[in-house]
Order: sequence, then structure tokens, then C-alpha cells
Amino acid sequence: MNGAWALEDLLPFEPRAYWRLFALENEALWPAQLALLAAGAALLFCLLGGRRPSVRWLGPALGAAWLWTGWQFVALRYGTLNWAAPTLAWGFYAEAALLAALGLAGRFSFARRDRIGIGLIATALFVWPLLSRLDARSWTEAEVAAIAPDPTAIATLGLLSLAERNHWTALLCLPPALWLAVSALTLFTMGAWQGWAVLAALLAGLAAQAAIPAKGPG
Repeated sequence: MNGAWALEDLLPFEPRAYWRLFALENEALWPAQLALLAAGAALLFCLLGGRRPSVRWLGPALGAAWLWTGWQFVALRYGTLNWAAPTLAWGFYAEAALLAALGLAGRFSFARRDRIGIGLIATALFVWPLLSRLDARSWTEAEVAAIAPDPTAIATLGLLSLAERNHWTALLCLPPALWLAVSALTLFTMGAWQGWAVLAALLAGLAAQAAIPAKGPG
């Protein structure tokens, strides 16, 4: 038994079955993807123009994306392949509740313009859906933010890097960072090159967070 075989043997599913989950989700939700991409483009245009979105609406909206992704994709769809997925989904529920509650309470604000953060948002919104084609897979298997977990987590880390750092934003960074670490390990175990893309996004998000000057408790 070699090490590579032993690592791959830990997966309770075939890689093809994993990618098929995205096709099933996209087919069920079409054409919601178009509205989500349009909303993402509007947000990115706002950020590039130097305007600061209000966390009182963006926090709950992002929280709704985490709740939907955690429940519909991670728990229900991914849960059909991986027994641990419903447990992992609780991290999504916690992030959803925190984003909504802290946003409504005004506990954090988007007060910075960070190139890495904006780059992460743009990557999650408009580059991540292209990865399926780079992998010679169907467009139906594209990963769209607010539907698929990886781009949702990457966009969240990007947005949080635009906020002033305090103990609240540090807490909000934990679920997306942990999910991306788990996702990268899963993809590496599958032998999928996308694991490197997830790892790069995770490291970029953490680097952007580390570069934010601390402002004290929010």
C-alpha cells in the first residue's frame, strides 16, 4: 500500500460523483445564477468606485447565502456522499447567524480598499465558475457564489478584508477559513488540481486579514 492510495482511500465517494453535485444544484436553481452574478457585479462595481456598502443589508444578505449554501448544498447534497457533511454544515449556520446579527447591530464596517480583498471577491464571483471548463467539465458543474461553498467562503474572506479588524471580524473569518482548508484537503485527496486554487485563495485571504491594522473591539 502506498501513501497516495491510502489517502485517496479515505474518500467515501468518487470524484465524478462530487462534481455531479454542482450540476444537480445548478439545474435545480437555474436561472438564479444570473441574478446572483448580476448582484455580485453591482457589489464589485460599488467597491471599485470607492463606495462603502452598508453592513446592515450586506451582513444579512451574506448570511442568507451561507445559510442556503450550508443547508441546501453541504447538508443535503454533499451529505448524500459524505457522512460528515451535515456536521460541517453547522459551521455555515453559525456564520450565517453571526453575519446577520453583527451586520444588523453594526458591529463591523467596510472602511478599507484592499486590492487582495477586491481581487478575492472578483475571483470568487467571476473566475471560480470558469474552473469547470478549465477542467474540461460541463458548464452545468460551475461553482457559483451563494450556491457553492468554496466561492461563497472566498468572497466572504475578501469582504472581511475590507472591514476594520476587531474580535468580531476575526470570529467571522474562522468558518470560511476552516471550510476552505477542509475543501482543499478534499480536493487534494481527489487528485484535483483545484485544491491548489482553494489553498491559494485561503492563503491570500489570511494574508489580507493579517495586514489589516487592529482597531480594537467593535
